[in-house]
Amino acid sequence: MEYRAVFKWLTITLIVLTGFLTILLFLGYLLKENADLTTKMKAQLEQKAQQSNERNKLKHVFEQTKILTSSELSQLKIIKENQYCENVQQCFLLQTGNKRLGCLVSVNSKGAAILLKIAAHKAVTQVSKQQCHYGNTQAKNTSVQCVNNQCIYPFDNL
Repeated sequence: MEYRAVFKWLTITLIVLTGFLTILLFLGYLLKENADLTTKMKAQLEQKAQQSNERNKLKHVFEQTKILTSSELSQLKIIKENQYCENVQQCFLLQTGNKRLGCLVSVNSKGAAILLKIAAHKAVTQVSKQQCHYGNTQAKNTSVQCVNNQCIYPFDNL
């Protein structure tokens, strides 16, 4: 008789443990599926936010290009095309003297050379110099950075 009682309780214990483990495995599966879905949704949201941010930048550039002269357009194109960097030593901060281009812009060494060559051939008028007010302390306290392989200046387009 004792063996039957022990066998009965052992059977009940195994059934309960099997059920408990089945429930735990199912909850683990649900947790994994939820994590995968959350990761996908987060990636989609980040992509949408990035696309929206790019659209806003393009809209800003488009609005800005409506009022730029051909010379300013070419300088803006040079600035936009020469943002790539691999390290901070490739980035330079230049004063454009033109508020519509951005008074202080960050470009790589190639863009800096091109813009300086253009500035050497073109005399900057008093009017364009008065468009930008350079704060020397602000320029000294912050520096150009290479973030995500792009030259940036925290106060671009001031």
